[in-house]
Amino acid sequence: MNKTIIHNIGTIVTGDYEKPVAEGDAICVDGGKIVFVGWKADAPKLDYTVDIDAVGLTVCPGLIDANTHPPLANYLPLYKAYDWVDNYAGAGVAGMVSTGGFAFPGAAADAPSAKAQAVFGKYMWDHYHPSFVKVHDECVMLQHGLTEADFAELAAAGIRVVGEIGLSAVKAPAEAARLAGLAKKHGFTVTLHAAAPVSADGVAYTLDEIEQINPDVLCCLNGDPTPLKEDWVKRLVQSGKYWFDCVSNGNETLLIKIAAWAKEAGTLGKMMLGTNVPSMSGFSPMGLWIQMAALAQNAEVDPAVAVAMGSGNVARRYGLEHGILAPNMAADFMFASTGSIMPDMLSTISYGRAPSVAGTYINGEAGLANCKNMAPPKKRPVVASLA
Repeated sequence: MNKTIIHNIGTIVTGDYEKPVAEGDAICVDGGKIVFVGWKADAPKLDYTVDIDAVGLTVCPGLIDANTHPPLANYLPLYKAYDWVDNYAGAGVAGMVSTGGFAFPGAAADAPSAKAQAVFGKYMWDHYHPSFVKVHDECVMLQHGLTEADFAELAAAGIRVVGEIGLSAVKAPAEAARLAGLAKKHGFTVTLHAAAPVSADGVAYTLDEIEQINPDVLCCLNGDPTPLKEDWVKRLVQSGKYWFDCVSNGNETLLIKIAAWAKEAGTLGKMMLGTNVPSMSGFSPMGLWIQMAALAQNAEVDPAVAVAMGSGNVARRYGLEHGILAPNMAADFMFASTGSIMPDMLSTISYGRAPSVAGTYINGEAGLANCKNMAPPKKRPVVASLA
């Protein structure tokens, strides 16, 4: 693998909620991992094979979508949409977290098929990376008949997330709570659909029922598009008990309120952004950027913190090794330029606009040269081979 030094960076947006902007103008990569973030004068002396002059551009982590429902292919049967993952890559999305793959014909409806789908989905997406995107499909939907032995078996196979409770056959709070408890014993992260029903047989859990089930992550908290009662949402956000995601097909007014409530309670570090693909609203490759811009412009959220909601916060909750620009993390990053009359990426987001991406790198290797869903950048990094 290449050993790369990136220098002359204008701003390093880390994706780390605690320290969203790093001091320095350089990042060094060795073997697909970041080994240094700081000033070029302090960079390690390695036998670099690639030199990248960032020409003053902002560098930020590749985004991670916190709420997706990937089928077992790069195709969305609901919308006859092919290459959907590549379209997300075309908006600077380097990773996706599955909160349950159920939106396709033949999806799991009983315990044996739920297990089989979970294991095959992980295996397939572990080996299949359209446009280099990392799809983390390590998720099982709760079905009647699952046992503690099943969760132990699934955990051994690398499955570690319970898909959105309320979207599978298991809906009764007592049974959902029992199975969620068994899953947690084996290290699973439990997610729950915290919005109004999206189907005729759907369920909207009450505040008491959510507390009974005791999930780790509340999904679609701003609705998809219809949310729960506002006072319930506020109490959930400010409780500090839960991580929560908001989605691009949700209620934007409530998105802004959720951020304000989280700022007030000090829980903004547990807020994540997703697109809920595929949803009743279709799919939205630009959905993360749209939410970041709305939060920065209307909720006075620092734009670098907004980036963390679509990258590092997701990485922290789900234990991912990318999404934060720091030593020992995977070198998934992008060069970002202004997408407006503003001078740089962060001011563009604050202006309520998506920036322009001038190239993405995955594991330190060149991914997409162009992000086709965005306006062309005004300048690009200069790449030189030193080999």
